[in-house]
Amino acid sequence: MKIISWNCQGLGRTLTVKNLKDMVKKFRPSVIFLMETKMRAEKVAKVRTKCGFINEIVVEPRGLAGGLTVWWLDNVSLQVLVKTQNIIHVLVNSDGQNIPRLISFVYGPPKEGERRVVWNTLRRLATNVEVSWLVTGDFNDLLS
Repeated sequence: MKIISWNCQGLGRTLTVKNLKDMVKKFRPSVIFLMETKMRAEKVAKVRTKCGFINEIVVEPRGLAGGLTVWWLDNVSLQVLVKTQNIIHVLVNSDGQNIPRLISFVYGPPKEGERRVVWNTLRRLATNVEVSWLVTGDFNDLLS
């Protein structure tokens, strides 16, 4: 299963959509995670359709900031377990395989206090992990 994880910094620009379509054509992902869409769900759906994806999860932006979306193809079975302003945590099976995997799609807020909430949520999620787990995204943080 191929996954693209991209902080697009706004999905409303023509060049951004072109670059996204080019990445889809080149890498042929089964799943795409976009951060900072800065776009309402109905507009995200139009871009998703242009990129050839059918399924989606959307976290609406707060005003003109944030916004997350996960798109996936029909050969992927995806179940949302947790959805917050900064994390979409899912259980995935792909290509008819009966091998469940967890994926946490993360966008860490720029403010340190809000980032702590994201890290604490990930710690809580980690206590229940019994299968392969991918954590991907833009954490807006440096680990020392």
